[in-house]
Amino acid sequence: MKLSFSISTLFFLVFTAISVNAQTPNFREFLNQFPTASLPYTFNAQEMQVQLESGVAAKSAPLAWEFYEYLPELERSAQFSSMPVRPEPVASFETKEYYAVLYNIARGLTRGTKTYSISVFDKKGNYIGTHFVAGSNPSMLTVATIDESLKASVQEFKINWANDYRATGIKGNKVTGLTLLDMTTIELTTEGNPDQIEWTNRIEAGQVSTGDLAKSK
Repeated sequence: MKLSFSISTLFFLVFTAISVNAQTPNFREFLNQFPTASLPYTFNAQEMQVQLESGVAAKSAPLAWEFYEYLPELERSAQFSSMPVRPEPVASFETKEYYAVLYNIARGLTRGTKTYSISVFDKKGNYIGTHFVAGSNPSMLTVATIDESLKASVQEFKINWANDYRATGIKGNKVTGLTLLDMTTIELTTEGNPDQIEWTNRIEAGQVSTGDLAKSK
């Protein structure tokens, strides 16, 4: 049987094996790696836009390897890219029945590009699922508001550039507006979809648009 592994998958498996031989951290130690935050939680679209234009973002310490076992979707994510995953803790939330942690996958060196996922656990630390909830790349910007019941109201926008970024690049380019393409509500306490959202609630092209999402936040 022919086996094929990406470089990122190989790195993931090697370092996971190393971490298994080390003392396994408990779930509380894992949660402590994430700054506590309150709900509702809303992503700052204007900040994400500025980071994308400039290619500069605040540096965050990555999650230590010994805690990766609590995020089982990382191995799956690593299989689909040659770039190793490097999750950066963003926030942790607690409700009556659940814990949730939010992190940026931080794949590669393009600092303006973001991929935010949220993983949910029950109060005993049992893993429930992971969802993609927000992110940015040169063509799309996705933002969400996460409420007290761990439901995410998600919006996906097309990014409009002053000059075609595919021809001129991002450096020195400016975002002229954001056009709303899709919106949906996600139950974060379900099994999850850690990949880019497969939209189910479609909006007719051009039905809703905005020149500056930040003004509506």
